[in-house]
Amino acid sequence: MADDKYKMTISRLTVDKLGVKLYDRVSAVIAELVANGYDADAETVTVEAPMGTYLATVSQGQIQDAGHRIVVQDDGCGMSPDVINPFYLKVGAERRNDPERGNKSAKHGRLVMGRKGVGKLAPFGICNQIEVISTGGDLTERSESGNVISGYRTAHLIMRRDAILSDVDEEYAPTLGDLDETLQPDPGTRIIMTEFINRMVPELETFNRQLAQRFGVKSENWQIRLVDTNLVSGTTGREVVVGDFAIPTMPSTRISLQGPTSEVVGHSRKGEFRAIDEDGNEVPGAEAGFTFHDGRFYPVVGWVAYARESYRDELMAGVRIYCRGKIAAQTSVFNRRSGFTGEFNIRSYLVGELHVDWLDEDEDLIQTDRRDILWSDPLGQAFEKWGQNIVTLIGTKSREPMKKRIWEQFLEVGDVAERIDEAYPGERWKPVRETTFRLAKLMGERLREDEVKDAEHVESLVQLSLMLGPHVQLDEALRDAANEEKAPIGVMAAILRTARVAELSSYGMIAEKRVQVIGRILGLTGTDQTDEQQLQDALFEAPWLINPLWSPITANQSLSTLRDRFETFFKEQTGQDISLARFSESKKRPDFVLSSDDFGLQIFEIKKPKHKLTNTEWERVQVYIDQMQAFLDAQGNQEFKEIFKRFTVTIVCDQIGLSGSQLKAFRAFEGEKQVEHITWDGFLLRTRRMHQEFLEEAERQRALEIQ
Repeated sequence: MADDKYKMTISRLTVDKLGVKLYDRVSAVIAELVANGYDADAETVTVEAPMGTYLATVSQGQIQDAGHRIVVQDDGCGMSPDVINPFYLKVGAERRNDPERGNKSAKHGRLVMGRKGVGKLAPFGICNQIEVISTGGDLTERSESGNVISGYRTAHLIMRRDAILSDVDEEYAPTLGDLDETLQPDPGTRIIMTEFINRMVPELETFNRQLAQRFGVKSENWQIRLVDTNLVSGTTGREVVVGDFAIPTMPSTRISLQGPTSEVVGHSRKGEFRAIDEDGNEVPGAEAGFTFHDGRFYPVVGWVAYARESYRDELMAGVRIYCRGKIAAQTSVFNRRSGFTGEFNIRSYLVGELHVDWLDEDEDLIQTDRRDILWSDPLGQAFEKWGQNIVTLIGTKSREPMKKRIWEQFLEVGDVAERIDEAYPGERWKPVRETTFRLAKLMGERLREDEVKDAEHVESLVQLSLMLGPHVQLDEALRDAANEEKAPIGVMAAILRTARVAELSSYGMIAEKRVQVIGRILGLTGTDQTDEQQLQDALFEAPWLINPLWSPITANQSLSTLRDRFETFFKEQTGQDISLARFSESKKRPDFVLSSDDFGLQIFEIKKPKHKLTNTEWERVQVYIDQMQAFLDAQGNQEFKEIFKRFTVTIVCDQIGLSGSQLKAFRAFEGEKQVEHITWDGFLLRTRRMHQEFLEEAERQRALEIQ
């Protein structure tokens, strides 16, 4: 029942802001209770919880408690009933200034983690009821039923959030528990949480990592045990001892910041601290701390490095900053602005563990929820500047190891060495192999991690290396030959062979890429939802789809002049504007595409897939044919007729829906070979076949050259 023995003096707003609002995650709540155990000289803190389980459910907007409980128990010095009011229920009491408790723990001399005295309210962030059973003080003897028993006095109180937050100004009196004022054989504290809100306890492995990340304490007389109450006692995997938060780092990137302690700033001397690399050498430009304008040296001990792998979760993202063994902040770049060289790698790989106990020595520079540092403070700004310098130094140190690591991944993903050996085998082609390998390395080691994991992107770079290798080797061989007054015939023959392989490699790669593009467009034409403009845009980007022999060199001036003059002629004769596709100008939608080959002009009328050519559309094509014939027969255009002796019209359309005289006219033109009808599949298959045949021949010729 309620009693006036124990009383909490605290404003309702304080409980709400410091308890409920700041600590809304299970791991954060448990961390505060574990820290209290550490400050109480506990050697073991045991956390019992239903791992990987929701503590409550929500039904029709109402929270339904699932009946779970979380217990945090430590074997520390505990509290007797006499100190509950001044030490525990007085929220916000500054322990470090308390003459009875002080800045260090009594037994192990630990620098206490707590300062503000609000961590005890953390459980109210996830539950409504907290039961505190704490045993401590001096060993006491008591006579009960004629027997003398000894033990430590116990305080047992039950606190409820809903009662504390009620709108009254009276002091809050917790309910007394059955064990209050009993004697227990061993000191220690047990916190029991019940009546939860909808929060999830992490899986055991995740919880282990979360607590390991929050505490940077390394001591033989300190451990945290996690117990999964979902599993029965004795079950494998039910318990785990929280270990170090280990992050494998990349060789040659580590900067170790060493010194005797970072505890008391006023007693620290700059010469006692060193920043060294993995070989024990001083790192130029790095210091294990900084001197502030007050003349004192503020030490920073720990390490900073590049991780072997990019961050897999937020726990390992960046440098962890600890104060008195408890995490105070985590930062990836010490608030450095975006846009600096190597930013992607820094933000993805930089890791570290720094201990700066002076963060709350005189002035408290840690936010109450311990999620960040007050960087705006002058001392925080000085620390920030120091950290940004370390970030720059690590970025410089990691450049070569990072390139090496990415190159090794590129080698594996792209099967680079084997591909090059296969492409240019034997002693004869050793120079080309070496050059190609050098080019592949130049491209591969400059990739980002996400790029080197993209097999398609890696393949394109390997192909490019295989194509460029002979070209670069040819250029180097020509320069070497030019420096000799009389190059021997053997050298010239080798140069010619390399030139031939370079040429075939280039054409072969072009043909292979074109075959791939044709395959994609075949998929695009398999639906009637494809817009005609999409296909025309594709033709602008890849004019060789219309004419496989097309290249920027074959797009001659005569064809360009004919286009311009015909557009003018058509306007004069019909009064209508007409647009012919120019492969270098894809913004204007054409009426049809004009190309050329060895036999003359080619006019392509392109319709969207599944389309059926109508009488009206055919009549427009006939107008094109008539006007083109009239243009070529007109006086002054003899030069065009000599160059382009004939012209044909290819209609790319899946179906012919003509009737009557239009159908007869179409068949007549088709019989005279002046009009050709081809479906989209037929059109693309023909183009792909031509390129495939070229690719196979190029590969055959190349194979002959490198034998």
